[in-house]
Amino acid sequence: MAQNNTVYPIEKIISVLSYFTCGFVGLLYLIIALLQKQGLRSFLRYHVFMSIFLSILIYVVSKVLIFVINVLGHIPFVKAVVFSLTVALQSEIVSFGFIHFSLITLLITLLYTYLSIGAIMGKYTYLPWISEIISYNMRQ
Repeated sequence: MAQNNTVYPIEKIISVLSYFTCGFVGLLYLIIALLQKQGLRSFLRYHVFMSIFLSILIYVVSKVLIFVINVLGHIPFVKAVVFSLTVALQSEIVSFGFIHFSLITLLITLLYTYLSIGAIMGKYTYLPWISEIISYNMRQ
């Protein structure tokens, strides 16, 4: 996707906040822009849509995995493996005072950090498959 030469600091801030609030700040900004009848520039639209899409995708994947784990939990020989894997993925691996990270939350936080750093730098950060979906839908 072609980058716009000028990215305003407010666009960078909203993009970063949008990632770490699971798209909530970006959605609010979209609503405010719609009410004021202002269009959003492509940089901000890209990052807001990316944050909202990722949040929905992570939610749906987690619900599907919970369903699969519940189904596999009823199979006698697989139950122990599924239980061990679930505990391993949800166990605390990093702790900063009262903040505790499991492997899954650490990976999601690192993903959002990568995307936020790209937004701060004024770039369209790339994630395979997801970036193509966002870019394709922005052209529509």
